[in-house]
Amino acid sequence: MCGEIDEQVLIGQEVLDRALALAKRLQISPSTGDGDDPTGLAEAEGRAAYMDRVFRSGLARALEDVARAEEDETVDALAAQAIALARLAGYLAGQLPPEADLFRATIEALTTGHAEPRAAFEAMQDHHHHHHHHHDHSHEHH
Repeated sequence: MCGEIDEQVLIGQEVLDRALALAKRLQISPSTGDGDDPTGLAEAEGRAAYMDRVFRSGLARALEDVARAEEDETVDALAAQAIALARLAGYLAGQLPPEADLFRATIEALTTGHAEPRAAFEAMQDHHHHHHHHHDHSHEHH
């Protein structure tokens, strides 16, 4: 077990070093100090909480940029965000060794995320319609 943990630490450091070298090549340096440290990632609950935090932070930033776009470029800004963030997801997944098989998980997450807005909108519509049906139904009893 100890050797396994040491190997994970070594692999993690190699991945980080390579990622930082590639980022430097792209003239990108990591931002510092504007978020909570990722913790509890060895457990499913910790990973889920961290991924939710990253998702919410990324969505907030994306919507902030889209809101600042010129009125006639809002759709273009939203589309550019989606494509750029998909590229970022692929780029990050590509940092890991092939046996990590993160590509499939990334595609599944992309598919899930793509369906979420429609499902949320439909749920809002259903709630709106159920509210009115309930209201109309109550008048039939009078």
